[in-house]
Amino acid sequence: MKIQIKPIIKRFSIDIQEIVKDNLFGQYLFGSYSRDQANDLSDIDTLIIVNQFDFKLREQLSELASEFSLKYGINISPIVKNIEVWEKNKQYRTLFYQEITRDGVQL
Repeated sequence: MKIQIKPIIKRFSIDIQEIVKDNLFGQYLFGSYSRDQANDLSDIDTLIIVNQFDFKLREQLSELASEFSLKYGINISPIVKNIEVWEKNKQYRTLFYQEITRDGVQL
């Protein structure tokens, strides 16, 4: 049975907004799903950029990803970065930054 991934990604994005609220700077889908190259073993890669990072927030987002994994049978891999770290990635044009700007889909 093929999983309908778009509704899962949309629901995950909405739940992230509810958790992060005004602290959210941006969120992106990247990796194989953003490039339409996903297969049965692919996970859903997301980048969540926040204004202020804290470990409680990372824990909440990891728990959310685990809940989705159990419910839908697909692994979601959220990466959380604060705006300062993201700006450094941008300044140094890291490979990660290049991948997001090339293939990322803003959620």
